[in-house]
Amino acid sequence: MAKQKVVSKEEQYWLELTKDLFSPRGDGMKVGLKNRLHTGQINALRPLYENNIKTLMLPCGRKFGKTDAAGFVLWKQALFEPGSACYYIAPEGSHARQLIWNNNRIQKFIGKESSKYIKNIKNQEMKIEFKNGSFIQLMGSENWAAGNGLTPHIAVYDEFKAFHPQWHIEFAPNRAAKAAPLVIIGTLPKPGDRNMDQYNQVLDYCKKNKNSFVSVQTTWDNPINHLPEQKAIIDQEIERLRDHGDEDIVQREYYSKIVAGGSSSVFPMLSEKDHVVDHKQLYNHVKRDIKKMEWFCVADPGTTTCFAVLFGAINPYTKEVFILDEIYEKNQKETSTRLIYPRIKKKMKELNPYIDEDDWFKVYDEAGAWFANEVLVSYHTTFFKTEKRHGDKQEGISLIKDMLLHNIVSISSRCKDLFNEMQMYAKDSKGKIPKKNDHLIDCYRYFIDAANYSFESVQEFIKRKDPLEEKRFRRYEHEEREIDMGEDWTSDFGDEFDFDI
Repeated sequence: MAKQKVVSKEEQYWLELTKDLFSPRGDGMKVGLKNRLHTGQINALRPLYENNIKTLMLPCGRKFGKTDAAGFVLWKQALFEPGSACYYIAPEGSHARQLIWNNNRIQKFIGKESSKYIKNIKNQEMKIEFKNGSFIQLMGSENWAAGNGLTPHIAVYDEFKAFHPQWHIEFAPNRAAKAAPLVIIGTLPKPGDRNMDQYNQVLDYCKKNKNSFVSVQTTWDNPINHLPEQKAIIDQEIERLRDHGDEDIVQREYYSKIVAGGSSSVFPMLSEKDHVVDHKQLYNHVKRDIKKMEWFCVADPGTTTCFAVLFGAINPYTKEVFILDEIYEKNQKETSTRLIYPRIKKKMKELNPYIDEDDWFKVYDEAGAWFANEVLVSYHTTFFKTEKRHGDKQEGISLIKDMLLHNIVSISSRCKDLFNEMQMYAKDSKGKIPKKNDHLIDCYRYFIDAANYSFESVQEFIKRKDPLEEKRFRRYEHEEREIDMGEDWTSDFGDEFDFDI
């Protein structure tokens, strides 16, 4: 007779806890899930549990199951790590109460078994206290002052795009001090969302930082949405949106893709695929003709919002335009001339080490005369003011559109803030272009104006696409490239997961 394995009370507790948390429920059982989470959620959360990622950003489509994913993250931490402080943050406290508190979705996350682990529920505070000393508390970002005093073990941001911008500023340092994981989950922002700029900054940080990860999920990554009844509802809603010409909403809300600016987009032809080029690849292309390029540095010296600078080059023979780098400084402590100009000078030297800073054509928004004066006095270099005339803005925007349509301009992958501005640039309800979130767009306009770029330049570029013109021009370029360019001084820039919950 086989000897029966003895299981201690502690082992029995953990086995029971695991079964309660991971058992499939509701519609998950209809599609044969063997786990509380569906495959899309498992893949999305993989980096958090296998690779010790500290910031996990999950842009996701409607009905992906973000609320269940958020609940799982919080309950897993609370149950498996006694004494954990777990926070769920919504745009406002009323949102948190409506979404997952009043309906008992978070309090009874694992069904009737939830009560086995809960010691107390505080309705007014929206706080669940567990018998093992952990707690889950719901808060709103409008209470940003409280974020400064929290010491979390884990946190979930739900719909970060609509947060009060001050929340993350106050909350982030305390989280970092404990190396507490942060999961940011929700749909992508649309023009006008109050936290759009910060959302894009955090998204960009997560893409570049080795301790962060971005996992984009669509509505269709949830197998439950392929059930006939669910699919019919979603298809009907998508069809209704498309009938109203709202394809941008369909792409954003269901496929987690941004369509530039939506139906009111100023630059609907803008495409990351067509217009954004990896910086090293683009620079190597520019470097071949670096000595015949005309080089421009354009500054928009903001005093209350941000200090924006754009660096670009134009090939005077082909009329090609290259936007190679940017500065987008929103910290007002870093925008003094003493701090910002050395950064500008460093970028100019990096982009073209063969010429002096005075060989760049440097332009500033005429409203920032203080900057030009200080640079002249302190660094003995000259910035020329723009010549703003009535109607110039619309004319400049129209010219940028032509350049995009004919693929005349190439934008470096470094210029993320320029791309974000252009992508989200949209007309208001009256059909007018608002004067906001356009600092680098203004720099782009001043750039092509300073270069005397015009519609005739666009036409000249188009003509050069003609085979006869192209053949003649190739011979000229070959002669130009006989110039010694010196050594290649550029350097290279520089997970798969196996996780089963």
